[in-house]
Amino acid sequence: MRVAGRTLVVTGAGGGIGRALTLEAVRRGARVAATDVDAGALGETARQVVAPLLLSTHVLDLSDPAVTEALPSAVIRRWSEVDGLIHCAGSGRGAADPVFRVFQPALRVRPEAHLVEVAADHSGRRGRRVAAKRLTEGLRAAYAGTNVHVTAVFPHRASTPYQAARDVLDGMERNASRVLIGAEAGLIDRLIPARLRALLS
Repeated sequence: MRVAGRTLVVTGAGGGIGRALTLEAVRRGARVAATDVDAGALGETARQVVAPLLLSTHVLDLSDPAVTEALPSAVIRRWSEVDGLIHCAGSGRGAADPVFRVFQPALRVRPEAHLVEVAADHSGRRGRRVAAKRLTEGLRAAYAGTNVHVTAVFPHRASTPYQAARDVLDGMERNASRVLIGAEAGLIDRLIPARLRALLS
């Protein structure tokens, strides 16, 4: 899915990969609804964008169910539609994450949509393998046969946020099922079972 001209929601946009994704998506011509619990950090993100008219900011705590439920309506009031969700503040629960659930209706009505979950960096091999299996299996199964593309992102702390952001958006634009970022990308790829890799290809 091309990013230019689309409306994307980016959670965790107050810093790190979330901020970098917000800045890069706006630079590529996307409209971005950026969310974060930290108003000051989100304000700093807003100050750095190259095209402020393409950005809306939403200070909120996604651990509050009522706030999460209200977010899609707030974004649609501002931008009329939602074409993609890049979830950098996720719980690691994949399709069971409340943010994915509340945005599902808005995404399904679009001709083409995209959902991205950025996994936490796991220090152990077992953690990486569990995260890979949960994210890829759960999300792909939930949206199989729909207009919604799914990308699971596995960053490593050695990668820079801005390189990661470029890699993620490039992955979205080629509808990649996985984006592996950083020094351990090859290792993580080997940890994903071959049978699962075949299903995702």
